[in-house]
Amino acid sequence: MKKRPVLSIFADGVRFDSLKYMPFLQTQQAVPLETVLGYSITCHPSMYTGVYPDKHKIAFHWVKGKKRNGPYTFLSYFPDFFPFSNAYFQALASHYYSKLFLKKKASPFMGYGKLLNLPMKFWNRIDINEFKYWDDDNYIGEDIKTIFEILRKQDYTYHVSNMHKPNLGKLHAVKKVAPKDFDWVYYFIGESDHVSHEFEQHSPEGIEFLGKLDDFIRSEYGKFTEVYGEDGFDLIFWSDHGHIAIKNRIDLYDLFKKNNINLKNSFHLVDSTTARFWPKNEEERNQIMEIMAQIPEATLVKDEDYKKLHLAKDTDLYGDLFYYLKAETVFIYTIHGFGKTTKSMHGYHPDDEGNDGIFVSNRSIKKDKVTLPDVFVSTIKSLGVTYEPKVELDGENILS
Repeated sequence: MKKRPVLSIFADGVRFDSLKYMPFLQTQQAVPLETVLGYSITCHPSMYTGVYPDKHKIAFHWVKGKKRNGPYTFLSYFPDFFPFSNAYFQALASHYYSKLFLKKKASPFMGYGKLLNLPMKFWNRIDINEFKYWDDDNYIGEDIKTIFEILRKQDYTYHVSNMHKPNLGKLHAVKKVAPKDFDWVYYFIGESDHVSHEFEQHSPEGIEFLGKLDDFIRSEYGKFTEVYGEDGFDLIFWSDHGHIAIKNRIDLYDLFKKNNINLKNSFHLVDSTTARFWPKNEEERNQIMEIMAQIPEATLVKDEDYKKLHLAKDTDLYGDLFYYLKAETVFIYTIHGFGKTTKSMHGYHPDDEGNDGIFVSNRSIKKDKVTLPDVFVSTIKSLGVTYEPKVELDGENILS
């Protein structure tokens, strides 16, 4: 297949219906993008490798560790009372411990980070799920390759901007390049997600940012047009998921307490829209299920659901009991923080309204709704890349 230059622009968390605030993108071809059940850490491997989470197995930042003793084992010996039970102390302890002792062990996008609201006695049982950065060699493994690895091995010239610190994802800090110098130019915009969390995407602040993003895309598109002409290159703009305003907050610890159960005696991991449990026995399992059944917004993922949702049936990743919340609802007091001031969230079921991402191109799009793996396949096809995957791809080329 003949190689075509590609201008790729990713913007984290842009909803499909936000297109109405982006006049330039309205002049292009646009369809919704179906996300997966999970957060950005789950989405990125799919859009860089062309396979779903059941194959790449990147599910959450924190998972049950596969080793007997995890990286935070030393801290798990601290006594389970104040100040060690205090979330602020936990945040400081985990931050400085990881900075001093764990930084050289792994360097993924999320890093080791802070731990909050999880009793330190369980810290020896958890580990990070992602150990390398997206563009590192063998990010997933020998059998599943990223677009970055493939292009390096085939001597493609490419430029990636804003995907690393210190200016990670900031629109104003994008290092722009001349189109003629590269086969592939990729601009990574993560700021859209931060603005949405802080203000809501369709707030005045969110709409203002969308306008700036649209102007940026218009400008870079114009540069490519000057060099290659209107039909001489491919524009691919997309997001990984949508964003949904929060209306309801649930305190799991308080709910369990009202049912005379101390959740902190059970191994569990609470994220903003999901909760995972590893009960010690059948009695504890039944207690958890009875209490979780009191939350009308919570759904237990059943065995048959994993295949439908393209998730790996792996209890280290998803727990023995895995629940997700309906749109507009979040848990507070999560492993990442308190969640009391965040105004918008993602990580919901792919079918929830407002959770669709967006896919835009200057070429005709063959499907009414695209997927994250489609982004990978369409990009390498436009670039004329020869790739024979060892693991069957889940995406297809959706550009005509």
